[in-house]
Amino acid sequence: MEIIEECMKMTSFGGHAKSLALKAIQYAREGDMTRAGQTMDEAEEYLQKSHVAHTNLLSIDAEVNEDGQNAMPVSFFMVHAADHLSSADTIIVLVKELLYIYGKEE
Repeated sequence: MEIIEECMKMTSFGGHAKSLALKAIQYAREGDMTRAGQTMDEAEEYLQKSHVAHTNLLSIDAEVNEDGQNAMPVSFFMVHAADHLSSADTIIVLVKELLYIYGKEE
């Protein structure tokens, strides 16, 4: 069950980080750079939570059972969770650049 819980955390925290980052662009487009920055700070907090869940999965994966077999099989659910984390990372990097550009235009 722990594996599923960590996958759920990766998915939900990563997805929320993406949503917040995209919301930050909206605030910047409206000229509210303060709120955009605050929203990005929150997005990065959720991204960090997703990374923690990913690290927990890596720790579980590093454990080896008595037969010498890997303790954690890879599932489509796990791949889905990793996709959310990866896309959140990418979107946050791009949004930071967009906020920088919006900020320079003021």
